Formats: sequence, structure tokens, C-alpha cells
Amino acid sequence: MEFKDIITTIALIAGPVIAVIITLWYQRRSDKRAAGERLFTALMAHRRSMPPTAEWASALNLIDVVYYDCPIVVKHWHSLFDILMTIPLNMQRYNHQYIELLSAMSVTLGYRSIQQTDIDKFYAPQAHGDQAALNAELQKEFLRVLKATASLVVKRKSDQGHS
Repeated sequence: MEFKDIITTIALIAGPVIAVIITLWYQRRSDKRAAGERLFTALMAHRRSMPPTAEWASALNLIDVVYYDCPIVVKHWHSLFDILMTIPLNMQRYNHQYIELLSAMSVTLGYRSIQQTDIDKFYAPQAHGDQAALNAELQKEFLRVLKATASLVVKRKSDQGHS
């Protein structure tokens, strides 16, 4: 067998194998980036939600997994976690550290033009705040009525026993 034939045989075998390896590597890289972007956008979307949403908390809990190879993001997350575990919550420290975390994530994802001032901006229509306050008021009133109803039912049963 000639040298040219050996090279051709190697190329015929190695070519598809190398193509598959490159495709798998690229797919894994794309999936990792997409997970990082989903996590970042969830945290950005809910950054001023009060009370915090379940999606926001779930996103925070994924940071160690999604950004395992980005020590600066993990460091900021751990600092934020420590602040969140402190009672009472220091909102000034929390806000500062949360912006630091989002900023580090944006740099990691390649969004270099996003500034911390951009991250700090958040739009929430007054109607959303009004609706949240109304919902809280309704829940409180329903709870009061339900508690009062339960005591009435207990009183009626005890009244029937004395008749």
C-alpha cells in the first residue's frame, strides 16, 4: 500500500470522527450558553419583584451549576447568598451585590455594553403595584373572614350541645 493510500484511508476514517467530535463540542457549548442566557434573563426580568418570584429563586439556585466554570459569577452568587441569609436583610448591601452578580454574568455572556446603571433600571407600572396591594388586602380579608367563620361553626356546635 502506498503512502498516499494510507493517508486517504486515515482521512476517510478520521474525517467523520473529527466532524462528530467538533459537532458534539459545539452543541455542548451552545447548550451551556443558552442555559446561561436563560438564567441571566430570568434574574434580570425578576430583579425588583416583590415578593420574589419562585422563578427568581429557582434561577438563583442554578447559578452554581450553570456558571460552575466562571469563578467570578460563583463568588458574587455566594456573597449574595450570605446577604440573603442575614436577618434582617440589608437592602442596600443586597441591591449592590445583586447588581454585581448580574454585571458579572452579563460580561461572561459577552454583553459588554450593559452597564450596572442599565441593570439597576427597572420598569414596573403603577397598576402592577396597585394590583399587588389589592390582592394582599383581599387575601388578608378572606383570611380574617375564614377565621371568624371557623369560630362561629365551633360556637354553634357548642350551643347545640347545651340546648
